[in-house]
Amino acid sequence: MIFDGRKRQGRPKHEPARQTVPYARLQNIFSSWGGGRDRPIIKATPSNLRRFSRTVYARRALRIIKDSIATKAFVVRPKDGVEVNPELQRQIDLVTSCFARPNNDDSWRSLVEQLVEDICVAGAGALEQQVGGDKMRPLWLWPVDALTIQIVPGWDGEAAKARYWQTLGYGNVGTQQGRALRNDELVYMRSDPSTDTPFGLGWLEVAFNTINRQLATAEFAGNVAGNATPANLLFFKGASAEDIQTVRNYWTDEIEGQGKFPIFGSEDMKSVQLHATDDKSLLIKYYELLVREIAAASGLSPMNFAIERDVNRGTAEVGEDRDYRQTIIPIASLVTSYLNREVIEGRLGFSQIEVAILGLDREDELATSKVLQNRWSTNSITADEIRSRYGEAPMESVWGKMTKADVDIAIAAARGAKQVDDPDLKSDPVPVSPAKKGNRK
Repeated sequence: MIFDGRKRQGRPKHEPARQTVPYARLQNIFSSWGGGRDRPIIKATPSNLRRFSRTVYARRALRIIKDSIATKAFVVRPKDGVEVNPELQRQIDLVTSCFARPNNDDSWRSLVEQLVEDICVAGAGALEQQVGGDKMRPLWLWPVDALTIQIVPGWDGEAAKARYWQTLGYGNVGTQQGRALRNDELVYMRSDPSTDTPFGLGWLEVAFNTINRQLATAEFAGNVAGNATPANLLFFKGASAEDIQTVRNYWTDEIEGQGKFPIFGSEDMKSVQLHATDDKSLLIKYYELLVREIAAASGLSPMNFAIERDVNRGTAEVGEDRDYRQTIIPIASLVTSYLNREVIEGRLGFSQIEVAILGLDREDELATSKVLQNRWSTNSITADEIRSRYGEAPMESVWGKMTKADVDIAIAAARGAKQVDDPDLKSDPVPVSPAKKGNRK
């Protein structure tokens, strides 16, 4: 975040200076965040977010999103309009090998899984990057707990100054205990960013109160189902204070403890129902409402959380496609956009290649094949361009670079060729009798 208009070192000439915010106002803003201008700030309630991420429905949503992205293959390729050359191919091979094994402990899948989980839970994914001395293996990447990252709000853009601090756990909130990290050393992937905070917003944080209520409701329903609490109380008209105290003691000692049926001897007694004895006492409908709220916060359909009422094949397919378009693809594109901008281009300096995740588009294959067939028929696409959509290598022959019109012209020219190039056939032609020549006519 850059709040002042001071001239930064190495500022490009075309970059205009930012408008200066008064220092007194900055002090008020940073004081409201719990620190001064140069004091790092940290996201609140990190411990609770981590604990909530390990509950049943939160973990179910996280697994669906993570597995849908991390299990897909990745490809490093030239950007649109860039032709492959030997130098570009060297860069592609180098970045591919670095992403395939980002460090000695992680693979592409484990790296992406950790980033995606932190994006959903913490609202940001943190990735430390360093360049080593091996030219064949220069880039090293390590996933970092995003909830341990503090942000220096007064960072002025100078590359030599620290923009982030990594704390030692969640205990030293708002203090400079940890390790300082420059902007080029840490990639901070913000989810659902806004201008009122330097931190991102994860869907688990949105569902924080809902998950809290869901856990409380589940505990209450478990106690109701697991304990033989009485459903009725015998009420007596004209009971004295001593009788009332007896009832209270009995409720504490017997009903809450052992679950015995309350019986009191007196005159004019009647039965009073204490609570429902059917499934309503378990608050099942309210519990289902909370699960639907968690589903709405995560961007997934309720059927992913074992709520399959009023679901048929048509609605299930539509819901699954909607989950991919509205949740999974945006998170995947968030990860790849930061990798392209901060890692490939920002750290390695390769501006003509990019990384992409294959197989995310859940399209109707039959409809797509008809579209590709129409485009092929109208000479607007080649065979190699069709193959690239599916991550396949170009054809080894020249036919892959031709449109349908070029192929038709080549076939017609081959059929209409009347001159034989084989010298053996030219040197010893087969004689034809006059009778056969007449028959040919």
